[in-house]
Amino acid sequence: MVALAISTVTLGPLYACTSGSTQPSLNGHAIVLDSDRKLLSWAAPQEGAYGRVVTLAWGELERMRAAGAPYLRYSQFDPVTLRGAGGPHNPAGLFAMLTESGLGYFAYSGDPQALDLVREALDQELDHGTTSAGWDWPSVPFASSNPGDAEFRGADDGRICGGCGAGDGTGVIEPDKVGELGSAYLKFYEATGERRYLDAALAAADTLASHARPGTKTSSPWPFRVQAENGRVRDDYSADVVGPLELLDELVRLGVGKVMNYRRARQLAWSWLLSYPLVDQAWSGYFEDVPSYSDPTRNRNQYLPLQAARYLLRHPELDPDWRRHVADLLGWTRQVFGGGRQWGATAISEQTADREKMGSHTARYAAVNALWYQAGGNPTARSEAFRSFNWATYTCAPSGIVSVGVGTPPEFWFSDGYGDYIDHFLAGMGAVPEWAPAGETHLLQSSSVISEVVYGTNQVHYRTFDRGSTEELRLAFRPAAVSAGERALQPRGDLHAPGYTLDPLGGGDWLLRVRHDGSQSVAVGA
Repeated sequence: MVALAISTVTLGPLYACTSGSTQPSLNGHAIVLDSDRKLLSWAAPQEGAYGRVVTLAWGELERMRAAGAPYLRYSQFDPVTLRGAGGPHNPAGLFAMLTESGLGYFAYSGDPQALDLVREALDQELDHGTTSAGWDWPSVPFASSNPGDAEFRGADDGRICGGCGAGDGTGVIEPDKVGELGSAYLKFYEATGERRYLDAALAAADTLASHARPGTKTSSPWPFRVQAENGRVRDDYSADVVGPLELLDELVRLGVGKVMNYRRARQLAWSWLLSYPLVDQAWSGYFEDVPSYSDPTRNRNQYLPLQAARYLLRHPELDPDWRRHVADLLGWTRQVFGGGRQWGATAISEQTADREKMGSHTARYAAVNALWYQAGGNPTARSEAFRSFNWATYTCAPSGIVSVGVGTPPEFWFSDGYGDYIDHFLAGMGAVPEWAPAGETHLLQSSSVISEVVYGTNQVHYRTFDRGSTEELRLAFRPAAVSAGERALQPRGDLHAPGYTLDPLGGGDWLLRVRHDGSQSVAVGA
């Protein structure tokens, strides 16, 4: 499409909205529309906009790390001073998100600092936010803490709101975050081989497995909030079982730990997911800063149905009806949280208690649509993803400072701006490689965790955790040789067997898809 030059982008240091301006703008950016008057990204060139946003946002996160890593103790920050700010911290959920984005960015860029940042975050939780070994919920992470605290023990909700439950309360954990961060520990072990992260993942899985229950319409397989020391349940319902499922699934696949216990627990959770949330749409019980709700349908959110859809897209073999379920989850999210379209783009709100349109949640919705398109779903899903991704770029400033949404005054959270933002653009470029930057070489997608990647002139070398996996790369050169270990791989028409496929993307770029069995090491060269 031909872009219409509406106005130049001018942003002040605070990156605020310009609602009083006579020029059409969104979150301080002059909007850019195509010839059909539909939204494009503010970042140019359009073909590399998502890659630019990813690089800007991760670069700013690295600058914050150098400035004292306020995300280790705070949920929010001041965009000028970069000092931590805000209410209760959300370390377990945030650090799990940072792991997803960090591992993805490492594969995309080859930047080893991404792994260092993730390691520091995970070590912070392991060393300063883990329950005692002798408790009813032993050796698992706290999901919340008081802002600025060096030790995580749940946020004091008596001080925050007179005991409403926001921030969990002192001594209270969230089992869904035990699963999310446990899965992050396991992935980081796969990336680094460092045993302490495997041990942390096993501890999380063992505790989850020992507390799994069948669940009902109002009682989930694990409670949302529970006193870790004595097991007293504070909030009984959370529809977030995807984090625990991913942790238990991977340990079962690897055959590590108490596999029979993990199988039983994941089956309880999976059966409950199919029987209840996928039927009654009671998608509630995730965000740490919300109060307790006795009715699970009172404050629903979009995070849980979209995570469920993404899980089904990763594991279609688990559900014969996965196509209908994914389509229903996307449609329900769009209807409940989409509200209306802005310049052809669907922007997504966080939860029914907060209707502001937000960048990370819009990017998540876009990513699931892109993955749905890649899986052969509705062909219009690509266009839906494209417009929503474009909208989400407007929450990122040219400096790399990312705001939560387009509200006034703007808010700045580490989860919404970074951990739960960068990963979605990476997933979108993996699903639609034409959206990755032209003239650049990037590893976009892998069925295994990437443990090493080195980009050189007209060559790439990478290493996967698994000996057999498939990868997708956008290359700025035409490869002459692809090998796995000592074995030269041959071009093929498909990836039903080891080898590779090669398709032109235009402008001298190529899409390379590789399947390798029996070796972790892959080399690509001109």
